Amino acid sequence: MQPGLHIAIVGCGFSGTSAFFQLIDRAPVGEVTIFEMSGDYGPGYAYRTDECVDYLINNTTDSMCLTPESKRAFIDWLNRSPYRYAGVSPDGHLPRRVYGAFLKDVFEATQVAANVKGVRVRLVSREVTALDQDPQGKTRLRWHDGSTVVDKVILTTGRCRDLAPGSAPPAGASAHYLKTHINNPAMAAIPTDARVGILGASLSAYDIVNRLFAPDTGCRFRRTPAGQLAFHAGSNARRVVLASRTGRLKALQSRHPHAPARTVFNLEHLRQRAQQGELSLNDVRALIDQEAAANGVSIDWAQIAAPYAACTTAEAVTARAAELLEHALANALADDGKNILVDLFASAQQDIWDAFAEQLLAPEEERRYRKDFETTALSYAAPCPIPTAEKLLALLRAGRLSVVTGVRNATLSEDGNHYRIEHAHGEEACTVLINATGSVDRDIESKSQPALIRNLVERNQLQAYRRGGHKMPGAAVKFPSMLAQGTDSIYLANMLLWGPGYFTSSAYTMATIVDQIVTHISSTFRAG
Repeated sequence: MQPGLHIAIVGCGFSGTSAFFQLIDRAPVGEVTIFEMSGDYGPGYAYRTDECVDYLINNTTDSMCLTPESKRAFIDWLNRSPYRYAGVSPDGHLPRRVYGAFLKDVFEATQVAANVKGVRVRLVSREVTALDQDPQGKTRLRWHDGSTVVDKVILTTGRCRDLAPGSAPPAGASAHYLKTHINNPAMAAIPTDARVGILGASLSAYDIVNRLFAPDTGCRFRRTPAGQLAFHAGSNARRVVLASRTGRLKALQSRHPHAPARTVFNLEHLRQRAQQGELSLNDVRALIDQEAAANGVSIDWAQIAAPYAACTTAEAVTARAAELLEHALANALADDGKNILVDLFASAQQDIWDAFAEQLLAPEEERRYRKDFETTALSYAAPCPIPTAEKLLALLRAGRLSVVTGVRNATLSEDGNHYRIEHAHGEEACTVLINATGSVDRDIESKSQPALIRNLVERNQLQAYRRGGHKMPGAAVKFPSMLAQGTDSIYLANMLLWGPGYFTSSAYTMATIVDQIVTHISSTFRAG
């Protein structure tokens, strides 16, 4: 009988925890070594259990999974703890730290399961800085004060810690710069009369807005007789500007999602069109239009492409943002299937992933998508929860939130007392600047990459994804195994798949990727 494999998991947030669980559950492993430099195994960066209660899970409670077989893992765990989570709404949005508690629970339970099965588990609270693959296929992992040799490695690392545009003011200056809002005590020290600039208009930016106008800051949100959410300032005098290149706001999750039949916008039709000739973005749009028409909806592509085309002032941009958000909220709350793009992208998530993995789009069209359309598409594929959107709209109406587009630069004033945000219609001044542009750099050759990624690139064990001879975001992998191109022992289950594949911020997507990796590890072991 063959001895079990020794598998290393590098990074232990959601993806690492899912990998650990799935390996112990069904893979031929004899030993698992897990690296998590924070020493906090399970929650990872996004779901820390000591994080702010105002940072919400963007997906509904009943859709947060750990394996692709069951999207109800989280809600079932909650239901088994009624004394802690009584009355939890399945279609609600709990604080991220609650999901972190679930992941810690899963990690600890998996350790017990491993002990029962006789699988050795080793935890290393260090940052892996190098991997060396030998001719026999074994891999040595190195860290500051040690090394180990394993059969296979699953990279489940996440962010680039040094990716933070903007510069901190000098000591004694009155302006403040926060390179991240995650687990940052400086967030609690922001003055209640501050003018805050947020770089980015992503879901992370919305988290920051929730935090800046949380109940403990002196303000309140209350329903009007008409059912709208209204902002009551109290002692909170903060004003916030969302500053980004496009000013594009997220679409909203449907209160009652409609699953379109998808008779034409599906993997089969995308494959057929690609076989007939090169698949273009216009072809994809035509299929979406057909699907929308079958549901009684007409899509205004011009508005989607340029939502602020008629705006000539910063004030007009903010007014337009409120108008767009009000319309999006009405569609999301209605029970008529008019929120078609959000529902369609949710339903087609796996088909879209497979279409990218199979490179169905022509090379030039894929390059054009990444450059010009990806941000737009992801505003529908990764939408905003309705409760967050209602707060944003209330703040826009109250004049406490503004939106600027065409952001070019954010510079510190000479006296160090404020930042100047240059945008398409002028300049905004703020006393606090917060980076919410993300902590993921999909250029694997970037200097902002952590030491391990730089090491793998130098050794040619990690290569840039390319189409038509052009470098693209992300790393080259072999589908469906997720093996890094040029290796037979290093698997990717992290953000570097967002390039050759679709976006990777979905728990279901990452759980599915891990499932494919574990299946490949198991099948090659049995075949060998």
